[in-house]
Amino acid sequence: MFQKNKFSRVLRTNFLEKYRSEGFDFYHSTLKSSLFTFIGNFVIIFLGLNAIFAFLYYLQPNSIAGVPEHNFLDCFFFSVQTMGTIGYGAYTPQTIYAHILATIEVMIGLVGIGTFAALTFARISLPSGRLKFSEQCVINLDDGEPKLMFRVVHLRSNMIMNAKISLQVLMPSTNAHGQIEINLVDLPLEKDFYHVMTASWIVKHKISKDSPIFGKTQEDLITENACLIATITGIDGTVSQNVNHVYSYLPQDILWDRRFKSVIQLDEQRGAHVIDLNMVNHLEDSFTKQPVLKKILSGLMNK
Repeated sequence: MFQKNKFSRVLRTNFLEKYRSEGFDFYHSTLKSSLFTFIGNFVIIFLGLNAIFAFLYYLQPNSIAGVPEHNFLDCFFFSVQTMGTIGYGAYTPQTIYAHILATIEVMIGLVGIGTFAALTFARISLPSGRLKFSEQCVINLDDGEPKLMFRVVHLRSNMIMNAKISLQVLMPSTNAHGQIEINLVDLPLEKDFYHVMTASWIVKHKISKDSPIFGKTQEDLITENACLIATITGIDGTVSQNVNHVYSYLPQDILWDRRFKSVIQLDEQRGAHVIDLNMVNHLEDSFTKQPVLKKILSGLMNK
C-alpha cells in the first residue's frame, strides 16, 4: 500500500525526495516495479480476493452444490473457478445469496484479469536500450590534456540511432534569500552525438579552467553533496522507439590516474577484432602520471 510522505532516493545522489499520496500513479508505479514485485502483488491480490469471497460463501451453509461437505477449502476453490470464469461444472451456486456473490465475483474477475493482462503487455512492450555505464569515472591525461571520462556500452546487437549524451554536475547552493536551490550545470563533452551508436563509447569532458569542476577536490564535492548525471537519448534501430537512460556518479566513484582498458581485442584464430563488452569496468594505470598536474587542478581526488 502506498504511504503518505514516502521517501525515495533520487538516482544515486545524497538527496532524498519526499512526496505525498497525491503523486501516486498506479499505472506508472506498476511499470516501475520489479518483476518479482509485480508477480508477487498479483498473487497476493488474487489469493486475497478469493479468500474473502470464500469466507462469504462459507457464511451460508449449503450455498454451493456439489461439495461433499461445506468447508472453507471447497469454498475457496469454487471462488477461484468463478473468478477465473473456468466453470468446471462440479461446483455450482444453489442459493440466491451464492448467485449474487458469484455475479459480483465474475465482474471483479473479468476486470482484474483484463487489467493484469494489459499491465503485463505494457511491461513487455516497454522500450529499453540495454545500455550499461561503467561503475566509475576516471581522470587522466588524454592527448596531453586532463579529462574526466566514463564508458558506456550498448549490450544489444542492434543500433541506437541519433544517440545524444549529456553530462551535468548536480549540487545544491544557497541563494541571496537563504533558500536552498539545486543547480544542474552542464559539463561540455568532446563528442556528444553519434548518428549510429554500437558497442562501446568513452565519454570525455576536458577539465579546463572553464570547467565547473575545475579546482575542486573530492572532499569539496562530497561536502557540497555534488554528483555527476549522465543522460543518453536516442532511437532504437529495430522498433524505432525512443530510448532514454540516466546514470549518476558520486564523488567517491572518481579515480585519478586510471584509464579504461580497450574493449577491442584481436582474435588471432578468427583473424578479426572482437569487442568484449564484459570489460566495461576494466581499468588500468594511466600511461602518464603527473603529480604537478594534480596540484594545479587541486586534484579532484585525495591529495
